[in-house]
Amino acid sequence: MPHTTRPSRLGAALVGALVALASLTAPALTGAGARAAGAATTTQTPVMGPSLLNADQLVRWYQHRGYGPARLPALGNDVRALAQLFIDEGAIEGVRGDMAFVQAVLETGGFSYPDSGQIRPEFNNYGGINANDGRRKGTTCAEEVLDLPLQSRCFPTPRIGVRANIHLLRGYADPLAAGLTDRVRMPPADRRGIAPIWEYFGGNSPTGKLIWASAPDYGLRIIQLYSEALVLNGARAACLPYSPGSNAAKSGNGYWIVTNQSGVYSFGSARFHGGPANLALAKPLVNGEPTSDGGGYWLMGEDGGIFAYGNARFYGSMGGVPLNQPVNGLERTVDDRGYWLVAYDGGVFSFGNARFHGSMGGVPLRQPVRGMERTKSGNGYWLFAGDGGVFSFGDARFFGSLGGRAISAPIMAMQRTKSGNGYWMLGADGKVYAFGDAPSLGGIEGCPNYGYAMRLLATPTGNGYWIVTSSGAVIPFGDARRMGFPPQIAGIPVALMPAP
Repeated sequence: MPHTTRPSRLGAALVGALVALASLTAPALTGAGARAAGAATTTQTPVMGPSLLNADQLVRWYQHRGYGPARLPALGNDVRALAQLFIDEGAIEGVRGDMAFVQAVLETGGFSYPDSGQIRPEFNNYGGINANDGRRKGTTCAEEVLDLPLQSRCFPTPRIGVRANIHLLRGYADPLAAGLTDRVRMPPADRRGIAPIWEYFGGNSPTGKLIWASAPDYGLRIIQLYSEALVLNGARAACLPYSPGSNAAKSGNGYWIVTNQSGVYSFGSARFHGGPANLALAKPLVNGEPTSDGGGYWLMGEDGGIFAYGNARFYGSMGGVPLNQPVNGLERTVDDRGYWLVAYDGGVFSFGNARFHGSMGGVPLRQPVRGMERTKSGNGYWLFAGDGGVFSFGDARFFGSLGGRAISAPIMAMQRTKSGNGYWMLGADGKVYAFGDAPSLGGIEGCPNYGYAMRLLATPTGNGYWIVTSSGAVIPFGDARRMGFPPQIAGIPVALMPAP
């Protein structure tokens, strides 16, 4: 409910028009980085822009959700007519009218206008405008006019009611709207033009101002509903981080996201054990690895410095030791009593009970080594290069590589399957390559709203995985359970670590 002070076809065009949409299931943040300075919103869903859905598609979604019967007396209860008004008025102002319609559905309970609410069906008020916290229940429009000093909640026609909604949205989103004089409604002067994206709408807005409604994550709820409408009408769910999905019979209990700015974000069963957010690191974090029971984790800096938290024991590091190339990969041993580090030149450094099985140090490489992956037994490991080359050591079996093949983007991550008889490789463009018994489950290639792919994490069953992007969004595939991601994040993710 609003606050007192606020007043086709789908295809390639959809992907191009979407700047970003991200997971509504994100829980409250815990751990360092949750309120980190310089945190950025992980998704960017603009208020301004063209509608992507037409009136028929919006009605299809409305009916799919089981809303109705609609109480729209001035329109003969015609939901399609109202949807078209939102699209038309939105086009005039450059506002995404289809999203504004979805907002109206949320505000009115699917145009049911519950009798206990402040807004009555005959008010032609679709956005909860001036339905302020604590204001009395609405009665008639004649009484509304006398309800001073607050503005009336009534509008003379459906079109004027829609226009008020659209004008308010543009007022919040577009700084240029402040100079317009033909406005039906405008936000307070201190909130004009400060909320260009839906992620800023709600009582916990990163702007520091309440935008439209006091409910936390109000804008994210609208994005989720809109994503549902897009997917229902043919949009690709992988490109919509707020797309609908079920967690029934899903795999995975939790994970941590670690960023290069020392942020540690916990989800599901993952518990925050500490982080270096308050330390002046010599080099930024580049990777992380949890202990087998999830009671702790190691974080690694680009200089090979190791930071141990929880029940993770420190066995040594390369911090302060001259390196030919910076390190980027970290793997623990099976019993948590040691770990390996790998550098861009393929050099491997062993600590604790981690046995050295070989390296690419001193061997000419076409592309730098980007990381490593331990075998299931812990008696070997794979190294992988940016061109998709794979190098096997110890009991690591070779199941194929991308070396010598033309690939569309550098390889960023590698994960073995549960059996150890295969692995996935992740390109920066979000394409996933499967080898051995790794199932092909899809990726985020062709989704420009994410930035680029950073890390891939397999589910406990091995029948799914998550991809974390440079924007901080986490996209599930296969049987990966939806556990969310930070609405705001400081830095770029460098590790996606599983929790038991």
